[in-house]
Amino acid sequence: MKKTRALFFLLPALSFVLGGIYAAEPGWYARASKSGLCLQEERSLPAGHYVGNGILVKVDPYLATPRATQMEVTFPAGTVLEDVTLNTTNGGVVNLNNCILRRVAFKMTSRGSFNLTGCALEDCYVSNDKGDFRRSNGVAFTTEDLYGEIGPPKLNMTECVVAGSTLASPFLCGMAAKRCTFVSCVLESYPTDGSQRSTRYVECLFDSTKFTGTDVLLTTSQCRFTQCECLDVLSRTAANFVVAPVVLRLAWEKGNPELPDKTVNGKVSFEKIAASFPAGSSQAHEWDGSHLKVAALPDAGATPQQLQQVWKLIDMSSAIANANTNAPAAPQGVAPAGNNAVITGTPSAAGVSFKSRINQVNGLLISQLSSGGEAGQVTRMNLTALPSLGESPSTLKFNQDVGESMGKALNEVSKFSQLRHGGWPVGHSLEIGFEDKYIGKDGPSAAVACALLLEAAITGKKWDPAFAVTGDMNADGSVQPIGGVQAKIRGATKGSCKLMGVPVKNEKSVMDLLVLEGPAPLVGITVFGITSFDDALLLASTERPPALQSALTDFDSMRTVMMKDPRQMVPLLRTPHAAQRLQALLTAAPNCYSAKYLLLYLQGRGPRALSIGGSIEAAQNNAQSVVSAIDHDVDANVSSLKGDELGNSLFRLRQVRPLLDARVWPYVDGLVAYGEVIRGALLNPVRSGARYTDLVSKAKKAAGTVKAAYDKLINDSQVREELGL
Repeated sequence: MKKTRALFFLLPALSFVLGGIYAAEPGWYARASKSGLCLQEERSLPAGHYVGNGILVKVDPYLATPRATQMEVTFPAGTVLEDVTLNTTNGGVVNLNNCILRRVAFKMTSRGSFNLTGCALEDCYVSNDKGDFRRSNGVAFTTEDLYGEIGPPKLNMTECVVAGSTLASPFLCGMAAKRCTFVSCVLESYPTDGSQRSTRYVECLFDSTKFTGTDVLLTTSQCRFTQCECLDVLSRTAANFVVAPVVLRLAWEKGNPELPDKTVNGKVSFEKIAASFPAGSSQAHEWDGSHLKVAALPDAGATPQQLQQVWKLIDMSSAIANANTNAPAAPQGVAPAGNNAVITGTPSAAGVSFKSRINQVNGLLISQLSSGGEAGQVTRMNLTALPSLGESPSTLKFNQDVGESMGKALNEVSKFSQLRHGGWPVGHSLEIGFEDKYIGKDGPSAAVACALLLEAAITGKKWDPAFAVTGDMNADGSVQPIGGVQAKIRGATKGSCKLMGVPVKNEKSVMDLLVLEGPAPLVGITVFGITSFDDALLLASTERPPALQSALTDFDSMRTVMMKDPRQMVPLLRTPHAAQRLQALLTAAPNCYSAKYLLLYLQGRGPRALSIGGSIEAAQNNAQSVVSAIDHDVDANVSSLKGDELGNSLFRLRQVRPLLDARVWPYVDGLVAYGEVIRGALLNPVRSGARYTDLVSKAKKAAGTVKAAYDKLINDSQVREELGL
């Protein structure tokens, strides 16, 4: 029998709400983290009946004793858990297997996980900290905005029965539910619930359940809806995430409202189908509106035990204090593990003080786009040096939680700074902050910028406000490569910067930018390669060598003229006067990539093809819908994709192919061939069993060719060497 797969997408019609649509929190929910208790040791309990009496328990390895990088707690089969709010974060994991849960809240925060298998949930609550997750312009945040590279929370549910419960937006809480049954529940929505192709609810049954907005239906697949109610239409913001027209097949029985009978906004049309999907969890259950009984899960008759008596718990303020004072011993200047650990410096010579209490430098951030590309932006970073009591060693930290990679990078920077200056002046609290401090951050690319901030605090130097820098750095001052260089160059230009430093090991990314976009990006900003901190110091300083400053001034004047009319940029570049200025800049600064590659471009000796890394990235970015389609079955692609969407991807692939490294061509050709198979089925729908069998066979063969080509490419020894793998 033909397998049916449906993706559910609904469109905005009436609602103009820009944030999420939330239900009321239950009265027993322990919302305030600061008043909660923190688990101090990794300890799984035997099967039994446990009650929390309304407390909040935080499972955070960073606040454990001793501090750890992961903490995992398991409740075995037969356990009954009641009246508690559980919060996992920073690598904390809670596993519940065949348990009964009553009035249990799962508070979702970054890098925290809950895994539920075969459980019965009654009057429970899945929560994220409620907030207005919007930018100042009203656009909803993406996963990368909210969690950066730190990582979102995860809630995995398999074969569970959930009754009388409220569940937060699947996007915000990291939901992944399979073969579950939801009875008389409330599901909250958020505009970006449908922004990812991965589904959150698969083969689930929703019975008598209310949806606060149809945004959440964007995340379901192969589900069945009986007597359900949608309290609102899709919010207007969510329409931004419905990229291409889709036909929506919805198994919606006796629901309110009925499905629209026409296409909405020219993007989404509805088709009501018979309920041929699995009925959800296989567990037999009864729900009388107030109490849930599951045949496979007998209610334990053991005398309830308080969690405070069986777990080692301390109040949150004490746990934080212990984490700061009782961390494992580390070398001076090295921070222990944590998402915002404090680094203690080595005291410098007596009488030395910080010469600048506050200073700034331009760093660069990137965010992932739904199209698969990247967007860069300038972020103003600052360091404040505030006097503290006594003559204790100075400390350094970020003013917000950051990811592990960024924390490690700051460790290296602190060691470099102390080695360079013989320690730090005592009695100060140093804090590094970002312009947008409410969005999570990770990655090592801010290391050089942090080193410049420390250098300015110690020496009193000021940095050129038109300079931006990106790069990782080791304790010896050597600058290491990072990702997203092309996006950061664009972001620095839009951020009104005139010159920037990138790691020398990222030079190929600058070459690729010239191949893809021509000379304009390298005219718009003067890009330099940096091998060490001293290279960055020279560029950032307002007191540069006269020859370099003169060449930069001349190039800046030339750029001003060219940017007035971009159409005249190439003719102006080809003039002898422009070539002389570029040569003067390259002579004064041989590490100036703008001068180097613009001269090569004018001489006809510039790169003609992308590097191997740039070729693979360009192929995947221009074939986002095709690459994603290979991970789905044929029915899913035919249900969710449209001919014009695939057609655009295939057109972009063919356009970019001549610019790619020839070793990538077989992979690209395979992507095009697979896309044409699916596009053919979209433009000429299959109406017979024989043709459907032939379609599946062709699609599988084409997908196999793509995967084989990619495996051969990525496993080539020379390719791996060039990629640095």
